[in-house]
Order: sequence, then structure tokens, then C-alpha cells
Amino acid sequence: MPPSKVNVEVRTSAKGGITKFLATAVFFSTGFCLILVAERLVTKGSGIEIAGFFQALIGGLIVAVVLLIVDSLPIVHAFQGKPLIYTIAWKSLLYIAVSLVYRYVKPLLSYVFQGMGISAAHSRALQQFMLPKTWAADMWVAMLLVVYVTMQELSRVIGNNQFKYMFFGRRSKPGAERSFRDAA
Repeated sequence: MPPSKVNVEVRTSAKGGITKFLATAVFFSTGFCLILVAERLVTKGSGIEIAGFFQALIGGLIVAVVLLIVDSLPIVHAFQGKPLIYTIAWKSLLYIAVSLVYRYVKPLLSYVFQGMGISAAHSRALQQFMLPKTWAADMWVAMLLVVYVTMQELSRVIGNNQFKYMFFGRRSKPGAERSFRDAA
């Protein structure tokens, strides 16, 4: 019995979602590992404790899940008919805002679960949030988000196949290629 059209669409949609998740997770895990290396180089010999690579990898997975969830909200796609800069700026600002909220809420909840009161946990989380080290990492995360959104939107507008061809060259049928190197 041939597979129904609905089953094929579901499989294609699931494969696309998994591919998008994995690409996002690899992108952000790599970026977080680079941020970690930069932090370690800057703080070497100072006695400041820095997170490990495992946490950077898990952070990339968390960001991938959060971005996929946030991307499913209708507010994210508010500027679909406008030039790309509107969509890129809007999505980047939303993602950066979610990132900053996460960076504050994570230690807040950690302190609350350790038995601190809400006021004391808020004070400690705010102290940690205001450290220059935190803001330096947040600036790098913001740049990663802008690059991610820009690539995501270019891929959406140009099409995945054309986008892959522009970056990686001929990947399938010969004769179907077009030169995009002069498009910029």
C-alpha cells in the first residue's frame, strides 16, 4: 500500500524540523564554545571559574529549543511583507530580549530553589546579571543571534537549495547551477 500524501507531508515536515533543530544547535553550540574559549583566555590566571564545554554544548541545545518555540509564535512574523531588514531587526530584538530574560531568570530560580527568599534571590541574580563578564558574553550571544537570524531569513527568501548552492557550490544535478557569486 503506497504511503498516503499526509504521511509523506508529516515525514517531510518532521525531517525539516529536525534538520533545522540540529543546524541551530550546532551553530549555537559552536558559538558558545568559542565564547567559552575567549572567556578562558581573558580570565586565565585570575582564579575566576568559567563554565565547561559540556555546558556550552547543552546551552546550544537549549537555545535551539527556545528559538524553535519562539519562532512558532505569530508575533515573530510581524513583518513578512516588508524588506528583510525589518524582519531581521525585529526577530533579533525578540531573540535578544528572550536571551536576556533567560540570563536573569536562570540564576533567580536557582537561588530560590536553594532556599533563598524571592527578594534575596532577585538581589543576587541582579548582581550576577550586572557583571561585566555577563554583559561581554551577552554581546557575543547577541551577535550570534543577529547572524543566525540573517542567515535564516536569507535562506527563507532565496530558498534552501539556492542558499546551499551559493555557499557550497554544485551539490546535485549538473547544469542546474547559476552563478550567485556576483549577486552581492
